[in-house]
Amino acid sequence: MIVILGPTGTGKSEVGINLAHQIDGEIINADSRQVYRGMTIGTAKPDLANMKSVPHHLFDCKDPDENFSVFDFKVLVSDAACEIQSRGKTPILVGGTGQYLIALLENWTLDGGPPNPQLREHLTDRLSRIGLGNLVEELTSTSPDLANSIDLHNPRRVIRALEKIHNSGSYTKTSLGNGFQGLAKVPVFGIQMPRNRLYPQVDGRADKMIRHGWIPETQKLLDSGYGTNLSAMGGIGYKEISEYLLGNSTWTFCISKIKSRTHRLIRTQSNWFRRIDRSVTWFDSHELNPVEISDQISRLMK
Repeated sequence: MIVILGPTGTGKSEVGINLAHQIDGEIINADSRQVYRGMTIGTAKPDLANMKSVPHHLFDCKDPDENFSVFDFKVLVSDAACEIQSRGKTPILVGGTGQYLIALLENWTLDGGPPNPQLREHLTDRLSRIGLGNLVEELTSTSPDLANSIDLHNPRRVIRALEKIHNSGSYTKTSLGNGFQGLAKVPVFGIQMPRNRLYPQVDGRADKMIRHGWIPETQKLLDSGYGTNLSAMGGIGYKEISEYLLGNSTWTFCISKIKSRTHRLIRTQSNWFRRIDRSVTWFDSHELNPVEISDQISRLMK
């Protein structure tokens, strides 16, 4: 298996698809939002042509009201990787959800760990000063699986979930346990771009998503009964557009919030990637285009 990771908007999907053509590979999704059906435009899923040109796995496998956890991700990736390898192909795991990637590569399982009074006092202070929404946003962007598993309207549970993330003793290693081996030897490649280049790029991408139907896509989800209380609907853009469609915000505030949350996500993703305890070969997608990057990866794999 090969892993291609990086912040949103850096061109990971294009690199992965090009590489798959070069080495006879298949793509496995490592984006926590792209697992949901009906969320295509706003999660920047590969287009239909690319989906047809290279087999893709773990896309559109959950409805927005279904939970999807780190455990689910690890099991499904392992199953997909084993099946792909059984056909003589190379699994290429592509995505930007750092927690999921680290949990897989280092065989982590989440454990709540002991309470942290100092951290709890800090989070409680934030709750009183800024409000529950601020804590929920950090939780959903940092750990979608934990957000899916708790009542996000319960401040005590949200604070405890954030304790789990921040507690340095909250992760332990364990065996994946369902057949896929060799994780310690999996090569990891990262795609990055200077933030002064990346922020304008993702802002432009958000505008393009709007033009290509992000608003009708969100309206269809609301019309299908998927409310704003769902973790999936709290994803970047879907939350803001839902509030706009429900008459709870202006369009100017909506698009501004989408862009600011995306910038924050990029910073969060980068923080997760720094925690990977193995060598990552990084490429700058501002200096090299996706074909050039995939060519270099292909040569390194030979």
